[in-house]
Amino acid sequence: MAQHILGVVLAGGLARRFGGGDKCLIELDGKPLLDHVIARAAPQVDRLLLNANGDPARFQAYGLDVVADVVEGFAGPLAGVLSALEWARDHAPDVAWVASFAADAPLVPADVVARLLAAMTEQGADMACAMSDGRTHPVMALWPVSIAKALRAALVDEDLRKIDRFTGRYKTVHVDFPFTDVDPFLNINTPEDLSQASALMNGEVLKRPSFDLPHTHRVGVVVERRDSTNPWSDGSWRSVAVLADIPEVEAWKLLEQGNGWQRYYAGSLTVELFRRETEAYKVNLSQPMPTVYFILRPGEDKNEPEVSPFLATVSPYEAESYGIGGDMIIDAVAMPDNLIAWLAAFVEAYHVDEPFKKRKQKRKEDTASGRGPKGNAGMRDGR
Repeated sequence: MAQHILGVVLAGGLARRFGGGDKCLIELDGKPLLDHVIARAAPQVDRLLLNANGDPARFQAYGLDVVADVVEGFAGPLAGVLSALEWARDHAPDVAWVASFAADAPLVPADVVARLLAAMTEQGADMACAMSDGRTHPVMALWPVSIAKALRAALVDEDLRKIDRFTGRYKTVHVDFPFTDVDPFLNINTPEDLSQASALMNGEVLKRPSFDLPHTHRVGVVVERRDSTNPWSDGSWRSVAVLADIPEVEAWKLLEQGNGWQRYYAGSLTVELFRRETEAYKVNLSQPMPTVYFILRPGEDKNEPEVSPFLATVSPYEAESYGIGGDMIIDAVAMPDNLIAWLAAFVEAYHVDEPFKKRKQKRKEDTASGRGPKGNAGMRDGR
């Protein structure tokens, strides 16, 4: 067993994809997801915590210390990591590392902590993160307790939410785990995911498609600024076009302008497709005008651009999740024909019909550089 390592199961999210509530208590093969995660996580660490908000009494049967987020406002998995780091600092001074586990990942390998620790030690890294099938899994990571103060400052003072933006400040080693029939870090987000996990646990072989389609596409972002008659605002911004072919020009090149408005090429973002999100893509493709959703982020301080391209997605549920509070600018922009064909081919290859509940994903992508004043939040039709 790994020594001086505290484990934390992160169950503090809102579980919007399952309609809210405690996703970790959804049953898989007759047991809550949390039971499966604890069974795999507990033997790998010296002590295990549960990060969950609300009344801790509902988890009393598990016999774990339940730690709520120390940062208010459902700040995402980083808040749960910070809660565990500060708990370790204040209650377990012999603990040097915290291993974080997702409460909805019941197939996590039994040697993940040992492999993360070995790779981190071998490469002299500050922290370690799991990956599989070419994708990183930032929630499954090993964190030094010594970064608690820096993480609190990032969450509270910078309002930082993206794990990769924080870990990118440190030397982080990524440890690859084999992807066989099912991703070992499969997150249970849909009934389809439950079926896959159950089948694997019962010895069934789940075949992957015999071919792989590209799951990413880089696109350009065209934004428009319009003068405002509001005395409290210099102007407003919105995304108005998506470029399937990236121009060989620097970001924030002026493309055209008129009386009181300008349009700029603002940079590029990556649209990433996920096999477990095909239902959302079908919803998008069924619209009269399939769209790419762009999210623009206001600058976080005076030294940053006032607005920057932040995320591009073709999932309406993920886009909608950014409209709940905050000041992100969300626009739906007509999808080019070649992107429609790419998305349709992906859905055709990977979609499996299952009963479905509306869900929302919180993935983000690092911002592209840019400039411009803050705009008002809300989803708009960027035609």
